Amino acid sequence: MGKVSEWFWRFLAAVMLFAVGWAMWIFYQLNAPPLVTSAAFEAAAKAKAAQSARGRIAPAPRPAEPPVNVEKLRLSDTITAPEPESADRK
Repeated sequence: MGKVSEWFWRFLAAVMLFAVGWAMWIFYQLNAPPLVTSAAFEAAAKAKAAQSARGRIAPAPRPAEPPVNVEKLRLSDTITAPEPESADRK
């Protein structure tokens, strides 16, 4: 029984050491030092300073015509064969 108990406690100590290491790794990842935060704040401040405040709201642009003929996309109520092209139409 002495050998089994000794190996059990060694295994438990290794698992606990792994758990503490894992928790420290997660804590570091959640609180990692910012790499680009100061540069991002500086860029945002420069962009905000560069904006011109004219105090005028421009009207929204008119929507462009759709590139597809919508009438051709509508479903018909019945199934019909297309009209054959006659010689006098050409």
